[in-house]
Order: sequence, then structure tokens, then C-alpha cells
Amino acid sequence: MPAGGRRGQQDEPRRRARGERPRADAFDDGFDDSGEELPPWAGLGIRPVGPGGRPIGPPRGPADTDAGRPGGGGVRLGRRAATRARKGRRKVLAVAGAGVIVLAVLALWATNTWPFATSKPAPASSGLVTTFQKGEIHSVPNACTAISSTLLGQYLPGKVNKVSNSAGSATQSQCTWTLDAKPNFRVLTVSSQAYAPSLLATGNGSATFSAIDAYGQLMQALQNPPKKSKLPKAQMGTAVGLGTVAFTALQVFHPAGAVTHEVTVVVRFRNVIIDVTMQGQERGGGFGPVPDATLRAAALAAAHEVLAGIR
Repeated sequence: MPAGGRRGQQDEPRRRARGERPRADAFDDGFDDSGEELPPWAGLGIRPVGPGGRPIGPPRGPADTDAGRPGGGGVRLGRRAATRARKGRRKVLAVAGAGVIVLAVLALWATNTWPFATSKPAPASSGLVTTFQKGEIHSVPNACTAISSTLLGQYLPGKVNKVSNSAGSATQSQCTWTLDAKPNFRVLTVSSQAYAPSLLATGNGSATFSAIDAYGQLMQALQNPPKKSKLPKAQMGTAVGLGTVAFTALQVFHPAGAVTHEVTVVVRFRNVIIDVTMQGQERGGGFGPVPDATLRAAALAAAHEVLAGIR
């Protein structure tokens, strides 16, 4: 061997080419004497060899252990580092979990939504109305006494039969008068109802919104009755000077060869709905005729009298 490569003699310094890795000493045992852990690229796969290229130390494998193996300190250091890393990760996870719990508790406290807390009524800021508001009506008059005898004598001339269909409540009342004397067959029905606040109503759920919903449903049923009901579509009209809003509707029925006309007047005043129908047989069975104008005038007059009793 050259003098520079003999044992005990120091190698002469020389300049390495760029990118050239340092040569590994054939007699290096693979461990740093400083006790520091080897970098990953130098790992445990590099084994010291003896004469003839025979590996020094026990073979690597699943049964390989650090006990009794020379130079095993590097492996022990690697395992200790892995253990420290696992413990560090556990601490991080524990701290993160605690942080999540604290944030959840703060969120529940801020929104007042504790999981087992007792329910409270909706605050006023929610916009829902659960009581009657100023100007809304709590009750309606008796429908049978709301119509004057003068009106009955004018539009149902003769002996009439009166049927009270009162719902037994101060908020709803209905009454029907029938004239059955040839050539006149006429039926007048008057009903009124004061609606209360409801969570099922649109808007803010107030009594007025409940009446608005009922008014729309009555109009829809007359404009487009369900097909199964086999009721004719109504001819819609306006009614000026009645309540907050009002409309009229004319339907023509053909029962058993007869022809019957019916005029409906629906009025909404605040949270009250007034529903008046005036029916007259146009012809058939010795009855009629009755002009539609007469039926309409009778229904409008009855609606005015009921509305006057509510105000």
C-alpha cells in the first residue's frame, strides 16, 4: 500500500471533486464515537465486515436484538428517539383534545344551548307573536242576531226557517235562514270567526296573519276547487268598502235537472273573517227565476250588517 494508506500514518489532505462523497473506511464500525445518533441515510443497513467480506456481529432480522451486540448503542438511541416522538405526539393530541372541549363548552355557554337544559319560551326578539295585538278582535257577535229582520224580509220574503250552527264559542258563530215557498227557494248563510295567534300561520304567527291565511284558502277553494269535489269554478269579483279586503264569487250548480246560483262574499277585517252565501234556485221543480244581482245584493248587505256588529 502507498505510504499515505498505511495504518498509523495520517492521510495527506487533498481536494475532493464537487459532488464526490467521502470514502468510507473499510475498518469503520459504522458508529460515531461522539455518541450522537446516525442520520437516517447512514442507517443500520451499513454493516461492518471482517476479512473475506464476512459480516461482523449477529445477522439482522426480526429476531435481531441490541443485547450483547457490539455497537448496538445506535439502535438503542434510535428507539429512544422514536419513543420520545410517540410521547410528544400523545401530548400534542391531549392538548388539542382539551382545547376542543374548552371551545365546545364556551360555545354552549355563549349560545345558551346546554344539552340537558330546560326549554324556554321564544324571546321577543325572535319575531313570533303568541298573544293578541293592539286592535285585534277577541270575539264575534251571534250570527243569528247580527242580521236584521228588515234584511230578511227584503231578500227572503215569506216564512223562513232559521237554523243556528253556532260553534259554542265566542270566537266563531254561524246561522242559516231558508225560504222554501214556491216560486222562491233561497238560502242565506252567515258565519264569522275571530282568529287567534298560531305557530302554523305565516308571517309572525299573529292573529291577523292567521286570518290572512284563511282568507287566501277560501279564495283558492272558489277559484280552483279540488277535482274530487266536482264543484264548479267561481266567477270572481270585487267588493269595495268592506273591511280590510273583500271579494265576491258566483257559482252555478246543476243538481238533478235544476239550476241553482250561489253568490259568496268573503270579508277580512283585521283578524276576523266574515263568510256570507246567498243561494237561489233559478229554475226547475216550479222554482225561480232569481236574478244574480238580487243574490249579490243580499250577500253584500248581510256582510255589512255582520261587520257593523264586530266594530
